Amino acid sequence: MNHIGPDFHLHLETAIAVSREDVSDAWERSYDELRHSLQQLSPHGTLYIVFGVQGSGKTSWIKSNASRMGGDCVFFDGPLPSREKRSRALAMAADARVQAVAVWVDVPLEVAFARNATRRGLAVIKEEAIRHVHAQLEPPSLDEGFVRIIRVVDAGNPNNHGLPA
Repeated sequence: MNHIGPDFHLHLETAIAVSREDVSDAWERSYDELRHSLQQLSPHGTLYIVFGVQGSGKTSWIKSNASRMGGDCVFFDGPLPSREKRSRALAMAADARVQAVAVWVDVPLEVAFARNATRRGLAVIKEEAIRHVHAQLEPPSLDEGFVRIIRVVDAGNPNNHGLPA
Protein backbone atom coordinates (compact mmCIF):
# COMPACT_ATOMS: atom_id res chain seq x y z
CA MET A 1 0.00 0.00 0.00
CA ASN A 2 1.29 3.44 -0.91
CA HIS A 3 -0.11 5.83 1.73
CA ILE A 4 1.11 9.43 1.52
CA GLY A 5 0.34 12.44 3.68
CA PRO A 6 2.04 15.29 5.51
CA ASP A 7 1.50 13.76 8.96
CA PHE A 8 4.00 11.03 8.08
CA HIS A 9 6.70 13.69 7.75
CA LEU A 10 5.79 15.57 10.94
CA HIS A 11 5.94 12.72 13.50
CA LEU A 12 3.35 14.55 15.60
CA GLU A 13 3.07 11.98 18.39
CA THR A 14 6.72 12.46 19.35
CA ALA A 15 7.53 15.99 18.14
CA ILE A 16 8.17 18.70 20.71
CA ALA A 17 7.25 21.58 18.42
CA VAL A 18 6.14 22.07 14.83
CA SER A 19 6.49 25.36 13.01
CA ARG A 20 4.55 26.66 10.00
CA GLU A 21 7.70 25.98 7.99
CA ASP A 22 7.73 22.36 9.19
CA VAL A 23 4.11 21.94 8.07
CA SER A 24 4.77 23.60 4.71
CA ASP A 25 7.83 21.38 4.20
CA ALA A 26 5.80 18.27 5.10
CA TRP A 27 3.18 19.16 2.46
CA GLU A 28 5.86 19.79 -0.18
CA ARG A 29 7.57 16.50 0.63
CA SER A 30 4.19 14.75 0.39
CA TYR A 31 3.47 16.28 -3.01
CA ASP A 32 6.95 15.26 -4.23
CA GLU A 33 6.30 11.73 -2.98
CA LEU A 34 2.86 11.77 -4.62
CA ARG A 35 4.27 12.89 -7.98
CA HIS A 36 6.89 10.13 -7.89
CA SER A 37 4.36 7.47 -6.82
CA LEU A 38 1.88 8.43 -9.54
CA GLN A 39 4.60 8.09 -12.18
CA GLN A 40 5.12 4.50 -11.02
CA LEU A 41 1.44 3.54 -11.51
CA SER A 42 0.20 1.83 -14.63
CA PRO A 43 -2.35 3.63 -16.83
CA HIS A 44 -4.98 1.60 -14.94
CA GLY A 45 -3.78 2.89 -11.58
CA THR A 46 -5.87 5.00 -9.23
CA LEU A 47 -5.21 7.89 -6.89
CA TYR A 48 -7.52 7.92 -3.88
CA ILE A 49 -7.67 11.39 -2.37
CA VAL A 50 -8.90 10.73 1.16
CA PHE A 51 -10.01 13.90 2.91
CA GLY A 52 -12.06 15.29 5.79
CA VAL A 53 -11.52 17.16 9.04
CA GLN A 54 -8.75 16.14 11.38
CA GLY A 55 -9.90 13.21 13.52
CA SER A 56 -12.53 12.07 11.01
CA GLY A 57 -10.93 8.66 10.49
CA LYS A 58 -9.14 9.11 7.16
CA THR A 59 -6.07 7.05 8.06
CA SER A 60 -8.19 4.36 9.74
CA TRP A 61 -10.38 4.13 6.64
CA ILE A 62 -7.31 3.66 4.44
CA LYS A 63 -5.91 0.94 6.71
CA SER A 64 -9.26 -0.86 6.72
CA ASN A 65 -9.98 -0.58 2.98
CA ALA A 66 -6.70 -0.41 1.05
CA SER A 67 -6.66 -4.14 0.34
CA ARG A 68 -10.11 -3.86 -1.33
CA MET A 69 -8.79 -1.31 -3.82
CA GLY A 70 -6.20 -3.47 -5.51
CA GLY A 71 -2.46 -3.03 -5.60
CA ASP A 72 -2.06 -0.42 -8.31
CA CYS A 73 -3.12 2.62 -6.32
CA VAL A 74 -1.93 5.47 -4.15
CA PHE A 75 -3.72 6.97 -1.14
CA PHE A 76 -3.21 10.67 -0.48
CA ASP A 77 -4.35 11.51 3.06
CA GLY A 78 -4.99 15.05 4.32
CA PRO A 79 -7.72 17.49 5.30
CA LEU A 80 -7.97 18.98 1.75
CA PRO A 81 -11.36 20.57 2.49
CA SER A 82 -11.86 22.61 -0.68
CA ARG A 83 -11.69 22.25 -4.44
CA GLU A 84 -8.70 24.56 -4.36
CA LYS A 85 -6.85 22.39 -1.82
CA ARG A 86 -7.58 19.21 -3.83
CA SER A 87 -6.66 20.70 -7.21
CA ARG A 88 -2.90 20.14 -6.97
CA ALA A 89 -3.24 16.39 -6.34
CA LEU A 90 -5.87 16.13 -9.08
CA ALA A 91 -3.58 17.93 -11.55
CA MET A 92 -0.80 15.48 -10.71
CA ALA A 93 -3.14 12.55 -11.36
CA ALA A 94 -4.16 14.05 -14.71
CA ASP A 95 -0.50 14.61 -15.65
CA ALA A 96 0.26 10.97 -14.79
CA ARG A 97 -2.86 9.85 -16.70
CA VAL A 98 -4.32 7.98 -13.75
CA GLN A 99 -7.86 8.22 -12.49
CA ALA A 100 -8.64 9.97 -9.23
CA VAL A 101 -11.30 8.91 -6.74
CA ALA A 102 -12.50 11.15 -3.91
CA VAL A 103 -12.97 9.54 -0.52
CA TRP A 104 -14.77 12.07 1.64
CA VAL A 105 -14.72 10.99 5.28
CA ASP A 106 -17.68 13.02 6.49
CA VAL A 107 -18.29 12.82 10.23
CA PRO A 108 -19.98 15.19 12.69
CA LEU A 109 -17.64 17.59 14.48
CA GLU A 110 -18.38 15.87 17.79
CA VAL A 111 -17.04 12.59 16.43
CA ALA A 112 -13.88 14.27 15.15
CA PHE A 113 -13.39 16.02 18.52
CA ALA A 114 -13.79 12.73 20.40
CA ARG A 115 -11.32 10.90 18.16
CA ASN A 116 -8.89 13.81 18.33
CA ALA A 117 -8.98 13.61 22.13
CA THR A 118 -7.54 10.07 21.98
CA ARG A 119 -4.41 11.22 20.15
CA ARG A 120 -1.05 11.85 21.79
CA GLY A 121 1.44 14.69 21.65
CA LEU A 122 1.15 17.29 18.93
CA ALA A 123 -1.17 14.95 17.03
CA VAL A 124 -3.92 16.42 19.23
CA ILE A 125 -5.24 19.22 17.06
CA LYS A 126 -6.70 22.39 18.56
CA GLU A 127 -10.48 22.41 18.38
CA GLU A 128 -10.50 25.77 16.59
CA ALA A 129 -8.25 24.31 13.86
CA ILE A 130 -10.71 21.47 13.29
CA ARG A 131 -13.58 23.98 13.20
CA HIS A 132 -11.62 26.07 10.67
CA VAL A 133 -11.17 23.11 8.32
CA HIS A 134 -14.82 22.13 8.80
CA ALA A 135 -15.93 25.63 7.80
CA GLN A 136 -13.94 25.29 4.54
CA LEU A 137 -15.38 21.89 3.61
CA GLU A 138 -16.76 21.66 0.10
CA PRO A 139 -18.27 18.34 -0.96
CA PRO A 140 -16.30 16.80 -3.83
CA SER A 141 -17.67 16.96 -7.34
CA LEU A 142 -17.01 14.96 -10.50
CA ASP A 143 -16.33 18.21 -12.35
CA GLU A 144 -13.18 18.65 -10.23
CA GLY A 145 -11.71 15.69 -12.11
CA PHE A 146 -12.77 12.75 -9.96
CA VAL A 147 -14.05 9.64 -11.73
CA ARG A 148 -15.93 8.54 -8.63
CA ILE A 149 -16.84 9.85 -5.20
CA ILE A 150 -17.01 7.68 -2.10
CA ARG A 151 -18.65 9.29 0.93
CA VAL A 152 -17.87 7.61 4.24
CA VAL A 153 -20.26 8.82 6.94
CA ASP A 154 -19.07 6.65 9.82
CA ALA A 155 -15.40 5.79 9.41
CA GLY A 156 -15.35 4.25 12.91
CA ASN A 157 -17.81 1.52 11.89
CA PRO A 158 -15.78 -1.37 10.43
CA ASN A 159 -18.84 -2.42 8.39
CA ASN A 160 -19.19 0.99 6.69
CA HIS A 161 -16.63 1.22 3.91
CA GLY A 162 -18.51 3.72 1.80
CA LEU A 163 -18.21 1.07 -0.90
CA PRO A 164 -20.76 -1.14 -2.61
CA ALA A 165 -21.05 -4.57 -1.00
